[in-house]
Amino acid sequence: MIDKILLAYDGSENADSALEYLIKLNTMLKAKVFIIHVVDPTSLYSYGVDIPPQVYTDIRAHGKNILDKAIEKLKNEGMEVEGMLLEGSPATTIIENSDKLSVDMIITGSRGLSTFRSALLGSVSAKLVHDSKVPVLVVKQ
Repeated sequence: MIDKILLAYDGSENADSALEYLIKLNTMLKAKVFIIHVVDPTSLYSYGVDIPPQVYTDIRAHGKNILDKAIEKLKNEGMEVEGMLLEGSPATTIIENSDKLSVDMIITGSRGLSTFRSALLGSVSAKLVHDSKVPVLVVKQ
């Protein structure tokens, strides 16, 4: 039985496709939904320049806005939903929280907002599929 679903959501078109798929899927399952948006401040350091603190504040505010819109959409669909804005490496943070929340499934888009970085380090969805202890549904656009 699938009682808890975690949606990894970054606001990209592929994440929106995953959100729409979740809406269709959850009309049958009626699972509790957790949405996680992960801010990765370390990715900014990789460019080798000092980043003003306001940039981090703006990135977090943007992440909260993305998360709030997704939560509102799912609540309007009648779903029980809880959102979390977290910091860290996206795949690692998602997996750690899927364990803590004891979710039964993770849903994610096939490609997120950090396509350049993922080309160098591997995509978040690929890491989720490889490292997760629960099934991962990767939704293509």
